[in-house]
Amino acid sequence: MSDRVDARMLFRGLLRCLLALLLLATGAGCGPNEPAEPAVPAAAGISGPDAALEVPLATQLDDTLRMHQIQVIATHNSYHAMPPADLHERVKQAYPNAATWEYDHAPLDEQLNRGIRSFELDIHHTAQGYEVFHVQDFDAASTCRDFEGCLNVMRTWSKAHPRHVPIITLIELKKEEIPQAGTRTFPFEADDLDALDAHLLTVFSRNELITPDDVRGTYPTLAEAVRAGNWPTLAQARGKCMFVLHTRGAHAENYTRNAPSCEGRPMFIEGVGDQPWDAVFVVNEPTRPELARYVQQGFMVRTRADADLREGRANDTARREAALASGAHLVSTDFPRGEAHPETGYVVQLPGNAAARPNPVTAP
Repeated sequence: MSDRVDARMLFRGLLRCLLALLLLATGAGCGPNEPAEPAVPAAAGISGPDAALEVPLATQLDDTLRMHQIQVIATHNSYHAMPPADLHERVKQAYPNAATWEYDHAPLDEQLNRGIRSFELDIHHTAQGYEVFHVQDFDAASTCRDFEGCLNVMRTWSKAHPRHVPIITLIELKKEEIPQAGTRTFPFEADDLDALDAHLLTVFSRNELITPDDVRGTYPTLAEAVRAGNWPTLAQARGKCMFVLHTRGAHAENYTRNAPSCEGRPMFIEGVGDQPWDAVFVVNEPTRPELARYVQQGFMVRTRADADLREGRANDTARREAALASGAHLVSTDFPRGEAHPETGYVVQLPGNAAARPNPVTAP
């Protein structure tokens, strides 16, 4: 064994010991049976539903606009809450990327009250089931730790506000190797995708969802239906929720193996550009040319107005304005209404603080 390999192994061993000591010093457990971190209190802002939020998409537009002709604000890692400050400062010493975790989101229902209409949930398969958090042990604070718990928050709010524009949630399947973490995570197999469907349909009935079958209709494939503009009208979509598996590769193959257009499935799958299930794309850079192409073809697109806290810390609005003007349907941010950057005031919201507006590119 070379001296370089010996040195690497020694460094890794020391790093593991350091992080273990830091966690013990702060009283934060690493095992799979440890309780979730307490939810961070909701940020200051609106405390109840704002009836004016839906005004820009009033009922006279219900039979005119379709789902791919509106635009809403989304949150990135919507469940995310900051770890305890002392733990976080110590973790940053060994994991510099942890500096990009310094943002708090209010609970999902409070975000909905403020006009957010799209979420992103990171799902990890652990010994406890399907849990929602960012990074095991080191960035695991969450406002809704359990997948079904998150779904129940959304459904409860939805049933209390039956005229809302559709709520669209991206489900990202996470399996990261964190050698220093004590919480073990498992890969997602085909059976796990079926189990996620079952969890979803335990909380929501199919008539409370917008499913791939609803969009495909009588078209041969989902992608053909989307290119033909066969998205539901706003009237048909109000009060409903829609879910998208934010994943590609083997997960997409398993989910569509016997359902190439997601036939019978409650969730859509992230598009890749040449598959029958293409309907929703994720293009995080708003100026990439494929984003405009997908929008013009009738697909729905999610993009990001900011990333890794860079724009928020610098109050750099160029990417935000590009995202809002791009025609992307879901504009994701770490700094939504009520959660502006505390120092720069950077925030992402629609004009008039609306929950949705006619899409600046696709609306008739």
